[in-house]
Amino acid sequence: MPTLKSLPDNQTIAFEPGESVLEATRRAEVPLAHACGGKAKCSTCRIWILEGAEFCPERGEDEQRLTDRVRLGESVRLACQLRPTGDVTFRRLILDDTDLHIANQLRRSKASRSGELRPVVLFFSDVAGFTTFSENLTPYDVMYLLNRYFAQVGEVIERNDGYIDKFVGDGLMAIFGVEGQEDAPVRAVNAALQTLATVDRMKPFFASMYDIDFDIRIGLHLGDAVIGSVGSPGHERLTAIGDAVNVASRVEAANKEAGTRMLISEALYEAVRDDVEMTDFVRVRLRGTSERITLYEIAGLKPEAEARLNAASAPETMAADGKTWQRALASDALPDGERRVLALSGGQAVVMRQGESVYAFNNSCPHLQLPFFEASGEANGQAEGSTIDDAGVITCRWHESRFDLSSGAIVHWCEPGGGTPISLIPHREENGHIWLAVD
Repeated sequence: MPTLKSLPDNQTIAFEPGESVLEATRRAEVPLAHACGGKAKCSTCRIWILEGAEFCPERGEDEQRLTDRVRLGESVRLACQLRPTGDVTFRRLILDDTDLHIANQLRRSKASRSGELRPVVLFFSDVAGFTTFSENLTPYDVMYLLNRYFAQVGEVIERNDGYIDKFVGDGLMAIFGVEGQEDAPVRAVNAALQTLATVDRMKPFFASMYDIDFDIRIGLHLGDAVIGSVGSPGHERLTAIGDAVNVASRVEAANKEAGTRMLISEALYEAVRDDVEMTDFVRVRLRGTSERITLYEIAGLKPEAEARLNAASAPETMAADGKTWQRALASDALPDGERRVLALSGGQAVVMRQGESVYAFNNSCPHLQLPFFEASGEANGQAEGSTIDDAGVITCRWHESRFDLSSGAIVHWCEPGGGTPISLIPHREENGHIWLAVD
């Protein structure tokens, strides 16, 4: 008769053909948790198969459904569903009431995720010189500055299939490849490059508002990490744990010594070297280590890699009148008197409807390149927005320069002499959508 050996109990149990592990252990009075009563709904009877995996049949539909939901590893099975055909040695994974509380999926609106080791790219960033300039700002301004920065950078990361793990002070940690995406390495690098470009567009704003030179540093590393849910029940959050996380943090910190803005580890560089333009490399000793390693500074993606990524995520386009047009939004999504701030390559566009007219223009005043509107998608009436009168003339909220939105011409320049017209974006409305020219 085949047997089950349970650890850490060190108890051997004979079982009948067709009997589940849970049934056999209950008969032998082994304290194997089973909060749902053996119906494959809670995962508290999970066991780790140490020997005899060849005698464990494939998962049935119910076990597979919960396994996928909780992300159990290949060697972890549900005792209530597993019916071995030969000798098996296993370890109980739920040992006390605390374990039971953590692992129980009953009455949870969202499944927690068991730990699984997988290769991911860790993204770390922080604000250069944050402590110094934050001491000269009011608490309100510090929070406003960080939230404005995090809001725009967060969009970049999510647009590249990254997962934002946490914000800690002025620092950000993100993970790429949580779902096993094959292109996670190059997407992580793309996100870092786009983040730096976003910060560059924000610099004039922060310089004008606070007289500071705002900049960030980014470090990326590709390595194996344990991906799983951490936190008290009901407050779990997906995170990455392991030495790879520490390495990525230290790569980011190495920018300060190297005088760079973005560095990636050698492991990540080897994964993306055919897709990136490498500017330089440095040999550094990471904090807390004794050996020197090579880190790489990346200038950008190669054209073919950039085209490949954009082809996978770009909105629908069409060619007409010698231009390439990008579908911006549905016509009925832009009622009279409302506007939208949309991300375009190289900047932001404002699209608004006023009566029978639709206006599209660069969301940057030509005076100091400060944004006319926040990227909130709300109507013009918000306090922080510039104003537009019935004649289609916009008054910049910063220094009261005025521009005609039909021609782009200067109506009033805030300083004596000179001035640059507003940058209009060609647009068309057809097939129920508003389209913007991208070239």
